[in-house]
Amino acid sequence: MKGPPARVAFFYILSMKNPKVNRLIGYLMLFIGFVIFYRGVQPVSVTDNPADANFFLIAVSLVFIVGSVVWMVKKVRCPHCNHLLHLKLYNIDVCPNCGKPTDSEK
Repeated sequence: MKGPPARVAFFYILSMKNPKVNRLIGYLMLFIGFVIFYRGVQPVSVTDNPADANFFLIAVSLVFIVGSVVWMVKKVRCPHCNHLLHLKLYNIDVCPNCGKPTDSEK
């Protein structure tokens, strides 16, 4: 039995309204961006040349970092009132603006 095509799964993730899952996706993108940035900078010692950094990896990491912030601001919202929920590491069950549960299926 074959699973859904990757393109269908990608568009399903983009259309997802669950703020908990979207916050997790945003933080994963942020973590990946920081790891790529670390690999691009390769901490230099006093004798190394700072120009030895891989600027392509630094640019890719900045795209991941900025993209994760944009993703979380656009997607981590209450499914009822569309108010921006906090972007802290813990999940909340009730929207502070409208008082309804943040689970989209409830």
